[in-house]
Amino acid sequence: MQSAWSIKERFGGVDVLNLPPEMISEWATSQSELSKAYKAGLIPASSMEESTNAEKCSMLDRVRETLIERSNLSSEEIEERLRQIDDHLEDPGLLKNFQYFDIPSSDFMLGFYFAVWDRRIADVMGYLHNYGKDLKGVMRKVPEDDVWFLMSRYEGMNINERKKSADIVKFITWNGIRQATSFGGGDIPERLYGMPSKLKLTVFDDGPVEAIEDLFPDLEQRKNVNYIHESLSKALEHTDLIGTQDLVWMHGVSMYLNENERHEMTKAILCGVALLSNGGYMKYDYLVWTQSMHRVIDTQNWPYDPRNPMVIFDTEGDAIKQGRETLKAVNAQLAEKNIFVETLDPVVTLVEPWGVTSVRFTIRKHVD
Repeated sequence: MQSAWSIKERFGGVDVLNLPPEMISEWATSQSELSKAYKAGLIPASSMEESTNAEKCSMLDRVRETLIERSNLSSEEIEERLRQIDDHLEDPGLLKNFQYFDIPSSDFMLGFYFAVWDRRIADVMGYLHNYGKDLKGVMRKVPEDDVWFLMSRYEGMNINERKKSADIVKFITWNGIRQATSFGGGDIPERLYGMPSKLKLTVFDDGPVEAIEDLFPDLEQRKNVNYIHESLSKALEHTDLIGTQDLVWMHGVSMYLNENERHEMTKAILCGVALLSNGGYMKYDYLVWTQSMHRVIDTQNWPYDPRNPMVIFDTEGDAIKQGRETLKAVNAQLAEKNIFVETLDPVVTLVEPWGVTSVRFTIRKHVD
C-alpha cells in the first residue's frame, strides 16, 4: 500500500515539473486497461479472485476507518457509501487506482469520487482546481501536502482545466471586459484566479452548484453576479442580455453537445453570439483523448449517457477540423442577419507528457 509520502517520492519530489514519461503506463494506462478488460468480461471481478478480494476487503476497512474518524456522516450514511465503494471496487482497475494513489489518505480523493458518482459535476471540477469539500463537507483549498494536491500537479486533465480558467481571467483583465457570461459555468472556478470584482457576470448552469454566498463571500462582488439556474439553451429568453456581453465562454461543455445529429454545438455558439455586443468575443473548447482521459472514463466512471457518447476527439487535427466546419455552419446562419464571426487562431493546450488535452477556439462578432 502506497503512503502519500511514498507517492510523492515516486513522482520525483515536489520540484519536478512533469511526470516522467516512463510512469504513464503505471499512472493511467494499466488502470484503464484493467477496467476495459473487466467491463468486457475478460477478467473477473475483484471479489472473484482470492488475492484481489483480500486487497479489496483491506481497502474497504481503511475507507470505513477514514469515514468514521474524519467525516460527519451518520452510521447509515457511512454504510451506504461503503456499499457504493464496494460495488465500484469490483473493477480491478479502480482497486488498483485506490491502492496506487492511497485514496483513503485524502479527504479530497474520496470527496472527488463521491462527487463523480453522485454526478455533482460542479464539485468535481472544483477538485481539479485544488479546491473542494473535505469529508465534513467544508469547502476549502486542498493542503499542499495532501496526496490529491501532489497528484493534481501532474494530472493532464487538471492542468488543462487550470490553464483554461487562468487564461479566461487574463483575457478579462487585459481586454477590460466589463460584462461576461459563462455557459455551463458550474461553481465558476475562474473566481479562484483573480477575477475582477467589478465584472458583471452572468452564469447559466442547470446542475447543482454551491450557494452564491459561498462562491462569492464578498458582498460587493456578489452583487455583480447573476446566477441563472437554467440550461444555456434558455439564454435567448433573457432578452435583456442580447447584444450586451463583451465575452461569452463555454468550457467543458462541447463534450456533451451532439453536433453531427442535432447540431447542438452550432446552436450553442449561435446563442453565445446573440448575447455578444458588436466586437465581443466567445471562447469555447474541444477535448482531445489522452491516456489520463481514458482512465477518467474507463476507471473512475465519469457520468455520461451511453446513448449519447461524449464528444472527445482522437487528435487536435480532428478537433480543429470539426471546429471550422461548425463555424461555417454558424456563419451561414448569421449571414441573413448581416453578422459574421471572425475566427482567431485556435490554441492547442499541450500538457507533457500526456500530449494535447484540448483545443480552444476564440471567435469575434462583427455586425455589418
